[in-house]
Amino acid sequence: MILFLALMLATGTVVESIYSTAVAKRFVYGTWWFAGFLLVLGVNVLCSALSRYPWKKYQTGFVITHLGILIVLAGALVTQQLGTDGQIALGEGEQGSTYQEDKPTLYYQIADGPVGQAPAAFTFRPPNPDRPLMINLSDGGVLMVDQFLLNAQKRVEARTPDKGEAGVPAIHLALDSSFVHENQWLFLGDPDRSHLDLGPASVFFEKESDWKKRTKTGDKEVGMNALAVLVCPDGSLKYQTRHRGEFGPLEAMQVGKDYPTQWMDMMVKVQERLSTAVPMESFDPEPLPNQKDPEPAIHYEVIHFPDKKEGWLGYQAQANVPLAATTISLAYGPKQGTLPFSLQLRKFHLGYDPGTEKPASYASDIYYIDPEKGVQVPAEIHMNHPLHFKGYTVFQASYSTDNSGKFISVFSVGRDPGIWLKYGGALVLVFGIILMFWFKNPAWKKRENHA
Repeated sequence: MILFLALMLATGTVVESIYSTAVAKRFVYGTWWFAGFLLVLGVNVLCSALSRYPWKKYQTGFVITHLGILIVLAGALVTQQLGTDGQIALGEGEQGSTYQEDKPTLYYQIADGPVGQAPAAFTFRPPNPDRPLMINLSDGGVLMVDQFLLNAQKRVEARTPDKGEAGVPAIHLALDSSFVHENQWLFLGDPDRSHLDLGPASVFFEKESDWKKRTKTGDKEVGMNALAVLVCPDGSLKYQTRHRGEFGPLEAMQVGKDYPTQWMDMMVKVQERLSTAVPMESFDPEPLPNQKDPEPAIHYEVIHFPDKKEGWLGYQAQANVPLAATTISLAYGPKQGTLPFSLQLRKFHLGYDPGTEKPASYASDIYYIDPEKGVQVPAEIHMNHPLHFKGYTVFQASYSTDNSGKFISVFSVGRDPGIWLKYGGALVLVFGIILMFWFKNPAWKKRENHA
C-alpha cells in the first residue's frame, strides 16, 4: 500500500507539473479513489496494530507509532471536510470580509427572495441529459443542470429577440489570413461585444458618427492597427482600416463580399447582418490547458409553468432568466464565505532587487476589525508573517494592479480545524518510533532476561 501511495503521489506531481494544481486536484488528489485509498490505508494500519493483540511490553512503541498514523489521517480528514482555504483581494483603502474558495457553486434566487446554492464542481458524476442535477425551487419550479464542461471555449451567436426583449443591430464578421481565422458576432453599442481585440490589431463595430468622434480625439483604444465596420445614417455599411498609424479611406461594404485590410494577406467579410438581435452564449469543449486552470461551464434549464428557458453559464458569470410570473437570477462561480472580522488595506509595499525592477518582496499594512468588540488593530502581513485571529490565518499570497496602476493585495485565508490532530499525531508518531528503538536496545533486553 505504501508503494501504491508513492505511485499515486508521483502521478499527482507529474499531472500538476504538466497542467495545473486545479487539474491535479480534480483528477488525483480530489478523487473518490484517492480518498478511498487513504481510508483503506487507515483500516490497514488499525488492523496491523490489532493483529498483535494482546500486546507485549516490547510492542509499546509499535502500537503508539500506528496510533500516531491514525491520528494524522483523522486530522487530514477533518481538515478536508471542515477546513477553509480561500482568497480575498483588496485595493488600498478598501475594506472587506468576503473570501472566495476554489469550490465551484451554483447560486440561484427567485425575484428578491433568499439566495440558494448548490455544489457544482461535479468531480465524481458530471450531470448529463439522462441524469441531470435537479433543484426544486421554492415556488414550484425546477432548475436543472444537464451538461458540464470542465474546460470550455465561449462562443457568442446572435438570435432574434423574444417578445419584450430589446435588440441591437449585429453583424457576423469573418477575418481570414494565413495565420488568423476569426469568426465573431459584434453587437452595436454593446460595451462588451462591439469590440474585438486581436492583439496587434483591434476591430470595432460602431455608428459612423461615433467613429469620427473617436478618431478625431485620438482615442488610444484604436491603436496603430485597426479595422472599423461602420453603420451609416442611411443604414448602409462602410469600413475603414488603419495600418501602422495611417488611416485608409472610408469605403462602402456589402454583406458577403471580401475586402482587404492592408494587414499582410488578411481579408474581412460581413457574413451576415441582423437589424435587431441579442447575444446568445454557448460553449464548446476544449482540451485541458497546460499550466493554466480550467474554465468550466454548465448548461441549465429552468422549468416554471408555463415557461421553459435554457442557457449556458461560464465560470464567474451570471444571468437573469425572465419568466412570465417572476425572474430567476443565476450565478456560477467560486464559493463565497464571510470572515468573522474585516480587513482593511492601508498601504501595500513592494520591494525590488537592488538596481533592478524585479520584485523581491511585498507586504501589506492592514487593520483587522472585530465588529463584536468594535476594535480596530493595525498589523503588517508579509511573507512568513501571517495574521492569526479568531481561528483564521491570513497570509500574503500575491498582488496585482488594476487599470490605473493601483496595487491590489491578494490574501490567502485559511482555517484548519484538524491542525492540532495532525500536530499531535506527528508527536505521537515520533514518540512511538523512539520507543521502538528503545525496546530494541540490547541493554534493555539484558535487563528483561535478568528479570
